[in-house]
Amino acid sequence: MIHFNSSKILIPVDFSETSLLAIKHGASIAKHEKSELFLLHVVNAPFMSQNMFLPIVNLEDNSGVEKIALSKLTDLAKQVKKEYSIDVQSIIKIGNPSNEITNVANEIGAALIVMGTHGYSPIEELVIGSNALKVITKASCPTMAMSIAAEHSGYNKIVMPIDTTVNSRQKVNYTLELAKRFKASVHAIGLLGNNEENELAGMEVVLSQVKKLAEEKGVTTHTEILKDVKNRATATVDYINKTNADLTVIMTDQDAELSGFFLGPYSQQVIHLSKVPVIAVKPKNLFVDDLSFPIRGGI
Repeated sequence: MIHFNSSKILIPVDFSETSLLAIKHGASIAKHEKSELFLLHVVNAPFMSQNMFLPIVNLEDNSGVEKIALSKLTDLAKQVKKEYSIDVQSIIKIGNPSNEITNVANEIGAALIVMGTHGYSPIEELVIGSNALKVITKASCPTMAMSIAAEHSGYNKIVMPIDTTVNSRQKVNYTLELAKRFKASVHAIGLLGNNEENELAGMEVVLSQVKKLAEEKGVTTHTEILKDVKNRATATVDYINKTNADLTVIMTDQDAELSGFFLGPYSQQVIHLSKVPVIAVKPKNLFVDDLSFPIRGGI
């Protein structure tokens, strides 16, 4: 069973507008949960002369760039500490961004990574956006990802999409615990594709169990089944928009777990298309005798 945990929050910072927005989300959660907050900047050696430092600087060795980055990150940490009244630690690393982010997350025992994506154009996807996708897939803890459209307004209404796979249901307990902490309601939607009419009864049972568990935890929950869904990702995002939700929780796709590299198409599309933050939770291995998550008809 996967539980909500935010004891240590890691925020990768590249000083872009999106990463500064991620700080608002991560710092707000840290203040609410009394979490430890870590800001991480990775100096990407092949691109040391990027315009993240203005005016642009060209330095011959990593130590110069590291010094400037640390100064900039330390100033930012002081601002965050003052604004949110929380302790903030600054970390500088040199290397491949996605590798260093996941390594640091493991080193500090991060419970949640909060980071921005940079749009969905082909160039951004290959150069920058892929870092977020790699982190979400590689990290052992859940990752909250967001676009620049994900303004911080609190978490009052959470969308939780569920399909017919067992992995999809692993996020139920996590989502309900998160909702309880923030006094949010949960909208659980069952997604049934074309030719999945035979799954309707099973989906009704699953959503009924979700509602029962939510009642036990004191969480207000609404359930709905969407039928004949052609694209689960766009259907999820449309539902988020229709309900004016401010957060959604999904699982990373199973095909991505097998490759260990990129997210599968559903997760990737939802993260890029959503105008609200998306928490991606990595599934755990399930066994038939795992009583914490019954395989048949369980949550």
